Amino acid sequence: APLGAFARAKDLVVEFDDSEVRSRLEEKELELAQIDEQIKKAQADLAISENQDQVDLLTARYGVRRAELEVKRNELLAAIDAKKNLLALDEARRRLKQLESDVQSRREQAKAQLAVFQEKRAKSLIELSREKRRLAQTKVLSPISGLVAIKQNQPNFFFSGMQIPDIREGDQLNAGQPVADVLDLSAMEVVARIGELDRANLKDGQEAVISLDAIPGKPLRATIKSMSGSATSNVFCSDPAKKFDVTFSLDMKQLFSVLGVKADDIQKILAIGEQNSSRPVPPPPPAPAPGAGSPNAPAPTPATASLASEFSDADLAKAKLPPPPEENSQFSVLLRPGLLADVEIIVERIPNAISIPSQAVFQRDGKLIAWVKHGREWEARAFTPLKRSESIMVVAKGLQAGERVALSDPTAKSTQKKDTQGKAGALGALPGGGTGGN
Repeated sequence: APLGAFARAKDLVVEFDDSEVRSRLEEKELELAQIDEQIKKAQADLAISENQDQVDLLTARYGVRRAELEVKRNELLAAIDAKKNLLALDEARRRLKQLESDVQSRREQAKAQLAVFQEKRAKSLIELSREKRRLAQTKVLSPISGLVAIKQNQPNFFFSGMQIPDIREGDQLNAGQPVADVLDLSAMEVVARIGELDRANLKDGQEAVISLDAIPGKPLRATIKSMSGSATSNVFCSDPAKKFDVTFSLDMKQLFSVLGVKADDIQKILAIGEQNSSRPVPPPPPAPAPGAGSPNAPAPTPATASLASEFSDADLAKAKLPPPPEENSQFSVLLRPGLLADVEIIVERIPNAISIPSQAVFQRDGKLIAWVKHGREWEARAFTPLKRSESIMVVAKGLQAGERVALSDPTAKSTQKKDTQGKAGALGALPGGGTGGN
């Protein structure tokens, strides 16, 4: 389906190349037809053989009966002729017994051969059914109404700075690789990683301002939806510090308004979201490994495209791709998992606040100081802190607005300056915390 297209329930989202499956399906159908013909031939041969055996048995029984009648005339015949009649009777009975045994053996052999053909047919039916299911699974239909987001074609190798393209028609994919998401437009989440000092200042429902890189210059309202209870480190990130995952919920009405969506369309989208929430949705795919993905990434609620077994043959036959998005639509640009955003959490509003970076905070004689530019010299000035986060320090008194502060000790030597910078980093941790003040 086109990237950014709006798919309705039971619309076609992804279709895989089914040429090999159809080829195997035709081979299985031909094999089943051959087995059916073999079964018909075996049944016909068995019927002919049974008819012939019945004729032979009837002839043998008549022979025994004729021999028995000849034996009854032995009183009127000579001894030698009587002996011949007895021998003829014994021979007729032996031939009848042998014929009955042969008939039973041939019947059992024919039934055994027929059972082998039936077993082959049952096995062929199972394989044919499996190929039909595989053919049905080459079409992936949308279980809900939502926006189509195409995944990236992850290669078997990766290097820094590599540009990964989206999956396109004709690409070959690895087994189990996700192809597309159907996103419920009624909700959108942003996940950020927060430092330990900032975590203590947060709570559920707290307000935040989010700036999506896809639509710069247009801040959006958001609230904290959930927070992780324990901190984790990202092994794929250069920052070794452990941080907490915080999930934010965007104000979708404001987002749609920013994108230029009409009020009536907004109500329709939200109504479709309510319908989707009442539908049974299959479980999402397994979560990625810890550290996978990017922080501050918008993640619209995805619904995994259902397998074909949830839809009838009629649904699969009439399923069509959704129409492409309009040229002026920004959905294809914005609503995709993995995009980046900047999060500013409003902890407290402080009017006329003076703040400095945490790297500019030093400690001397048990007091916090900052190196302030005074003419051509640097002056060590003690100050009183008011609020503190991972990245900034709000000053209560001791510093004035507009003064320049140093991020390292200007009086230390080069080797000592590195140690001083390390100590300063230990006070405020690395930059990039998510808490700010106004």
